[in-house]
Amino acid sequence: MTTAEILQYTGVVFWIIYLVLAVQENIWCWLFGIMASAVTVFNFFESKIYSEAFVNIYYIGAAIYGWNYWLKNRKNDTAQSKAPVQIWSLKAHLIGYISTAIFALLLGFILDKYTDSPRPYLDAATASFSFLTTFMEAHKVLTTWVNWFIINCFLVYLQINRHLYPYAGLSAFFAIMSVRGFYNWRKSYYLLEKS
Repeated sequence: MTTAEILQYTGVVFWIIYLVLAVQENIWCWLFGIMASAVTVFNFFESKIYSEAFVNIYYIGAAIYGWNYWLKNRKNDTAQSKAPVQIWSLKAHLIGYISTAIFALLLGFILDKYTDSPRPYLDAATASFSFLTTFMEAHKVLTTWVNWFIINCFLVYLQINRHLYPYAGLSAFFAIMSVRGFYNWRKSYYLLEKS
């Protein structure tokens, strides 16, 4: 097994741990997100998926932010307490989605013109919407999981195209787990609403 393959599998293992903890609303997900992102940055640069590599640099900062946000917004000071799940308005969603789509088009143009990225617009779209969705996840917005489902379906194709098979399998797993994440967070939201 090559060093690159070992790093791919290491990143995948960290991402799986991150996702399982995030679905359970466990604050320790952010630590594994930081480690997974650090490894993934290298893997994606090597495979010429530049936007996704930069997204993983962003993920490191977002994980630190998310960890802090979840810690500060717990319902009480007990270790078992969780930050509340929230629902964005239609207006907030539209502003987020439209501005992200515009950014994705601009980024795709730049990647197409100035890099050797083989799928510049898909790379730009998945990266751009990942930025938005990570922000939403840090704020525990319920529709985070719908976004992750869609993004990860596109990432499966992109990663298979770049021969990143462990990451493609991970993205498929993420897409499936996004359904569970949505239902877990929705349950948490309604339990809090009733109390």
